[in-house]
Formats: sequence, structure tokens, C-alpha cells
Amino acid sequence: MTPAVRTSRGLSEEEAARLLAEHGPNEIPQPRPPSLPVRAARQLADPLSLLLLVAGLVTLLVLAEVPEGIAILAILLVNVLIGTGQEIRADKAVRALRALTAPMATVVRGDAVRRVPAAEVVPGDLVVVAAGDRVPADARLVEAEALAVDEALLTGESLSAAKQVGGPGGPGGPGGPDVPLGDRTGEIFSGTLVVRGRGTAEVLRTGAATEVGRIASALRGGGKGPLEVELAQVSRRIGLLAVVAGALMILIGLTRVSRGEASLVDIILAGVALAIAAVPESMAAAVTTALALCAQRMAKLGVIVRRLTAIEALGATTVIAADKTGTLTTGHLAVVDHIAVSGTDLWRAALRCNDAKDGLGDAVDVALAAAAARADVRLPAGEKRTGARPFDAETRSMAVVTAVDGASPLLTVKGAPEVVLARCVPGEQTERLTEAVSGLAQRGLRVLALAEGDTDDLDATGLRPLGLVALLDEIRPSAPQAVADCRAAGIRVMMVTGDHAETARSVAREVGIDADAVVARVDPETKLALVRDLKERGEVVAMTGDGVNDAPALRHADVGVAMAGDEGTDVAREAAAVVVTNGELGTIVTGVREGRRLRHNVASMVGYLLAGNLAEIFIVLAGLILWPDLVVPLLPVHLLWINLALDGIPAIALGVDRPAGDPLTLRRRERLMAWTALSRIGLRALVVAVLAFAAVETARRLGWSDEQVRTQAVLALVFARLTLAYVTRARRMTFERGWWRGRSVLVAVAVTLVLQTLVTAVPVLGAPLALVPLPPLGWAMAVGAAVLTVVLCDALRRPWSGR
Repeated sequence: MTPAVRTSRGLSEEEAARLLAEHGPNEIPQPRPPSLPVRAARQLADPLSLLLLVAGLVTLLVLAEVPEGIAILAILLVNVLIGTGQEIRADKAVRALRALTAPMATVVRGDAVRRVPAAEVVPGDLVVVAAGDRVPADARLVEAEALAVDEALLTGESLSAAKQVGGPGGPGGPGGPDVPLGDRTGEIFSGTLVVRGRGTAEVLRTGAATEVGRIASALRGGGKGPLEVELAQVSRRIGLLAVVAGALMILIGLTRVSRGEASLVDIILAGVALAIAAVPESMAAAVTTALALCAQRMAKLGVIVRRLTAIEALGATTVIAADKTGTLTTGHLAVVDHIAVSGTDLWRAALRCNDAKDGLGDAVDVALAAAAARADVRLPAGEKRTGARPFDAETRSMAVVTAVDGASPLLTVKGAPEVVLARCVPGEQTERLTEAVSGLAQRGLRVLALAEGDTDDLDATGLRPLGLVALLDEIRPSAPQAVADCRAAGIRVMMVTGDHAETARSVAREVGIDADAVVARVDPETKLALVRDLKERGEVVAMTGDGVNDAPALRHADVGVAMAGDEGTDVAREAAAVVVTNGELGTIVTGVREGRRLRHNVASMVGYLLAGNLAEIFIVLAGLILWPDLVVPLLPVHLLWINLALDGIPAIALGVDRPAGDPLTLRRRERLMAWTALSRIGLRALVVAVLAFAAVETARRLGWSDEQVRTQAVLALVFARLTLAYVTRARRMTFERGWWRGRSVLVAVAVTLVLQTLVTAVPVLGAPLALVPLPPLGWAMAVGAAVLTVVLCDALRRPWSGR
């Protein structure tokens, strides 16, 4: 975007109107949001959603099983609503950025200074800014008087940035776009706040071309979290399994149709039922329930989850890219040390040479005023300021002249030690302060010197030294322990900041972050590139931050964690998946602990459901081949009863389970569909299928009726799968120490056991499900299948993993 040629009079109204038509309004573009039906259609394109839709419609319309069909479609509706809600929240992030732009702007048009809506500012305009103004567009300074701007929302720096004509980015200044954002002292940027002085600047970029506009563009999109990616993979493989199982069932069944042993309609319905049985309909409900309950638990601990799947992503995190300001530090400057010359009043001088009012103003002035208040120091009654020179980047100092009721004037100077102490009278005190400066600076502190003299000359020398004040963006008390906890949990912590490298390394030493894990002087685009690079290397990245400059990286990280803050917090919160309300890094460790527990629970749940469903497929297909006297080993109503009524209760319980041990010690496990996980699921399914097959074969050899044989198959499958729930949740052995603490699983297994017992033993309850009472031997075989499931699965565990 090239600005128009400007004269000293500014643009004419005609030029401004032409440029406004050419470049458009100075606003962050807001694309038209898709309609709700379009958003819903996107969610339905998910493989598992399509499977649930087909399963629900077939169950409802073909099999005429109304309650089961409605239940499946209800689960699908919940999934669609959750996904649509996430999309809508993402759009709010861009809208929140629009609120940061200035509503009005002061411009020079012709010979007149005018106030116009900020949306009408165009490239080439001359804008005038003063303390308290929000900058309306990216602009290049042509005049500046003691100008300082709070750029924390773009750079993350807690100190205000001094601006000057001719600095990098300005006319005649070096660099330009290649200079880091925080070093462009010759430019001011849209959305930043002027905290001191005044200036005039020529507009370079408006709307989407500004730095804030580019952040808004980067906020759109964002990838899926690890759990979403893995569940999508699970869905695709389940879909393939369902189609193959159903087709194989029909192909094998056709041989019976050709021999007159079964009707074609029965075989087709059985094939459809088996395909539905391969789909764990309760998985979506179980995962959603587990995520929702975990989110409620985390909210009580100060972690608000805005995207449910981010909980698991926290647990899977391998790298935390932590922003310095507002995450590792409080984001507020504070006086942490001082050296005062004996017999002087250092804090009264700091309060006298100060422009902060009511806690507002330059960050240094606010910190000095707070320190004076803690020392219970106030200015004398009647003292008035008779002269002043604001802090300037060239003089690197501020000077004020005050007097009390006509008394002799008093000059107070505050600024860089090398500047202020050079104006002091030589002597022991001045030398002592000069020597102390290097020691304070090596600690990463910002050092100011104060001096005074009985004169009204703002440039006077021979001043009396008063002392040194050292300031620091305070380290959060929980940060060092949080970093240590992350390291113990196998998580690498990096510091990613827009601040100076020396300051960043100093903070890193304080909190325990390795020097090679510090990335300083970065802008929003660099943070985003770093996140993408880490993800491409296979890392699961959690990005923390609290400002607008963090928003793109928060949006595109595997899990964005917004820390509570002031400036730009709304934007960060909308872009993030998780919000830490108390601003403590230590609270993220709590999130990691909950995430690892959830990760373990989801893996247990998926393993339980897939192993059980696969066992059903083995039984049905093996029965079709080996048991010619049975039309089908399990009827469609049996498969639906097991999958919908019985699977759901233990699966949800596994999702909210509290496994033995500290979840933080659970390192990231293999992917849900890794070869080792699939092998384990297949072996466990084979164990359950063989045990159920043995029970059915025994019943057949004893001459039981077809109804009793099928009931035996259902009972053995259900009992074996109930103990399979304990097998899948265990970290090493099924009944390891502390296994009884999983009360939710215990209750779920007990409830399911009672339900199955009732429908099997009570004829009036079992009739709708084609189940009949069994003799004691049948119950004994079912119990035997349950016990042997534990014994055999424990024997098959990999010795080195316990899984």
C-alpha cells in the first residue's frame, strides 16, 4: 500500500475521498460468517458423524428400532452443536480485534486540524497523536516531542517504547520492515496507546495491511488438536471395518441362502446390524461426557476450557512456548531494589519527578509512585511544579522544577545513570553509585538514577546524587516451581518474547529455563512460524500468552493458553482454547495433570469399545461358518442391546475415571491407532471372542435351544467385556494397587451387571430382547469367561510397558 504524496498542509478532502474509495475504510475486514446450516454441514462431513448418521437412519427406518435410532441421532446432534459452537467462538477473536482500533482520529487536512472517524483515515494522511490517544493506523513519524507508546499488545514489552523521528522505520532511518517490530522507533502502530508526549505521523498502512490487521488474518483457520486428529483416524478405520464386516457377513450368509437355510432379508438385516455393531455409537457420547466433566473440574481450579479437545492436548504437550510478559512475569514493572544516599529523600524525589496519576501513565512512573506509596511518602502541601522537561529519547532523562509557597526552586532529575550521575558533583557518593550500576544491570534490572539541585535551570550540573532505583517486571512466584514441574513431567519449556534478549535471559535464569530455550525480540509472525515449525517436527505445542501479539500463535498451537491480563486480554481469550483465570503458570501444570488423566481415559475407552465390538464381529462371522444350525449367532437386537445399552455405561465411566497414581507421571503414550495399540486391541478382542465361542460351543453340545445358545453368547460377551473395562484402564496389571479407587467404573460395571442379569433371568424383561433364562451352568460359564479375560489379557501384556 503506497501512501499518497503529502504536502505540509496534509491531504485535501478530495484526495482523502479518492484514497478512501481506492483503499477502503481503515477497518479490519470482517468476512461474512457462514450460515448455521453451512456450519452444521461441515461438522457432518466428519467420518464418525457420517457413520452415526447412516447408523441412526438404518436403525430407525430399516430395522424399525425407534428408541435406538433416536439415541444415535441425538448423539450426532450433540456432536454437531459442539463443533458449530467452536467455529463461532473462533470468529469472535477477529471481532475482538476490531474493538482495539481507535474510534476517532485527529488528522491534518489542508490547513485545518480535524477530528474524523478512524475508519476514514487513509494512506498519506497526517495524524496527530498525544498522551491518552490510541493510534489509528500504522504511520511514520515526522514530528515527535517526548513521545512514548505502549506497544505491549504487539511486542509483549512491559516498558513503553520511546519514539523519535529518524529512528528505524522512520524517514531517513535504517531498516524498515526487516527491523523487529519493537525496534522500529520511527513508526507508530495501529491500536497501540500513547502514554507520553505528542507527535505527528504520516500514515503508511490502514485496515488489513496494518500490523493488527495482519494478526487478524493470522487468526483465521488453525488446525485440529491431537485428540481431534486421532479420533478422526479412529472414525475412518471404524468406518472401513464396519463396511467390510457387513459385506463379509452378507457374502457368507448368501451361501446359506443358496442352501435354503436362511432368507435373503434376514441375512441383509443381519449384515446391516453387524456393520452398526462395528460402530461404537457410545464413543462420541462417552468422549463428550468425559471432556465436559473434566472441563467442569478444571474450571474449579482456575482453568477455563473453551475448546473441549484442548484438555487432552494439554496432557499430550511436549513443548510449552511461554510468553514472558504476563506469563512468567506479572506484566507490571515494580521497584525491586534501591540504593539511597544517606540523609536524602529518594522516594520523595521519585514522586516529584513523576507524571503518573491515579495509577495511570508511563510504566516506570507508575512503579515509582507505587514504591513511594509503600514507603508512605507524599509531596509537601502546597508544592507546585514551575518547570518541566518530559523524558526524551535523546536526553534519556526527565527534569522538573518545583517550589513550595515562594521558596527557592528545586530541580529534580531522573533518568539513565550515566546521564544523571554525569551531572552530579564528583565525590564519594557519586562514585559509589556509579560502581553499583553495573551490579544491578547484570541482574537484568532497569536502573534509574535520581539527583537534585537548588536551581531552576533544567540543564544545571553540580547536582546532589540521591540514589539508584532498580525496576523489574516481577517474576510470578509460581513460575520457577511450574517450570520444574514441567521438566519433571517430560515437557520442555521455552520462552518466546518480543522483549530484549538480555532481559529475557535474565528472567529465564530466575525461573529455571535453559538459555538455549530463549527466543527473544520476536514479532507475532515469528511466534506463529515458531509454533508451526515445532508442530512440523512432531512436537505437541502449548503456547501461552495474554496479548494481541500472542493471538495468532495461540490460535494455531495445538493448545493455546491465554493468561489473565489487561491489554488485549479479550483477543487472547477468544483466540485461545484454554484460559487460566488466575494468571499463574503453575495452574497450567494442573491442566497438564488433568489432560494426561483424560488421555489415559480416552485410550482406555477406545480400547474397551473397539476390542468389544471386534469380539462381536469375530463371534458372528465364526458362527456363520461353524454353526450351520444357527441362522445367525447373534440377532440384530442383541448387537444393538450390547452396543447401545451396555457399552455406553462402562465407556462413560472409563472417560471420567481416576486411575491409580499421579497422572503427571503418565508420559505421552502411543497414538490411539498406533500399531502397538491395534495389536493389543486385536489380541484382547480375540481373547473375549474365544471365551464366548467356547461357552456357546459348550451350550450347543449340551443340546440347548437356539434361544438359549444365543442368550449364552450375549451373557458371556457382556460378562467378559465388563472385566475388560478393568483390563483397559490398568497401567500395569488389572488389579494393581489402588484399582478400587475408580468408583465410577465400579458403579458402571455393577449397574450393567444388574441390567444384564435382570433381562436374562426375568422372562418378561428378556422377551423383547430375544433372551431367555439359563441354567446355572450358563451363568458359571459367563463368570468363567469374565475371570479368564483378566488372566489371559494380563498374561499377554507387554512386559516393558504393562499395557
